[in-house]
Amino acid sequence: MKLLVVTDLVAGYGKTVVINGVSFDVELGQVIGLIGPNGAGKTTLIKAVLGYLKPWRGKILYEGNDVTGLPAHKLARLGIGYVPERGGVLRTLTVRENIELAASMSKHGGDKLKEVTKLFKIIEERKTQIAGTLSGGEQKMLSIAMALVMASKLMILDEPSAGLAPIMRKKVVEVLKKINKEFGISLVVAEQDPTVVLETAEVVHVIEMGSIVKSGKTHEIIKPEVLKEYYLGM
Repeated sequence: MKLLVVTDLVAGYGKTVVINGVSFDVELGQVIGLIGPNGAGKTTLIKAVLGYLKPWRGKILYEGNDVTGLPAHKLARLGIGYVPERGGVLRTLTVRENIELAASMSKHGGDKLKEVTKLFKIIEERKTQIAGTLSGGEQKMLSIAMALVMASKLMILDEPSAGLAPIMRKKVVEVLKKINKEFGISLVVAEQDPTVVLETAEVVHVIEMGSIVKSGKTHEIIKPEVLKEYYLGM
C-alpha cells in the first residue's frame, strides 16, 4: 500500500526554484532515505510535503487523499510526525509537558503515550526538567518521542543525526529501527550522513540541486566509495 505519494513537486522561495520535479513514494511500514549535501534541497522538500511551504506545482497524496497545499497543522492532525533538524521542543516547558502537549495534538496520542514513555527513558527520568536545559542529544530524543506520539503511520525526520556525538548518533539509529519495527511506523529520513541512511533505510533517493538524480536499494546506492567520499569531504 502506498502511504505517501509525491509527484512532480516544484517549490521554492520568492522567484527561486529549490525543488524541481521531485517524485517519490513511501509504502506502509517502509523506511526510505533522502541523502544529499547541504543545500541540495532536502529541507525545502520536507517543508513542502508537510505544509510549511506551499508547492508551486505537483501533487501530494497521503493514504490516497490529496493533501497538496494543506497547512502543516492539518497534516499533523492526520497523524504525520515531524522531527525538524533544529528545535522541535518547547524549551520553556518541562519534558513531561512537551510530550503531553504532543499527545494532545493527535487523535491517538493519549493511547500511545505509555508505550512511547517505555521506549524513551528520558520522559520519565527527566519529566520535571525544563526541556531547554537538556543536552542537544537529549533534546533530539525528546523531539523524536514527540513526533512518535503524534504519528499514526508516518514520521519524517530532517537530519536527525546533525550535530550529535557518535554515541548519541548510534542511539538515534537504534531508536529509529525500533520505531519502525515495534510501532510499524513508516519513516522518511533526510540526511547528509549516508551511514545513518545505510543503517536504517531500505530505499534511498539521492538529491542534488533540487532534483532526485539516483534512486534504488540502499546497499546498491551507498557503496564504500560513497562513504569514503563523504568522510573525505568532512
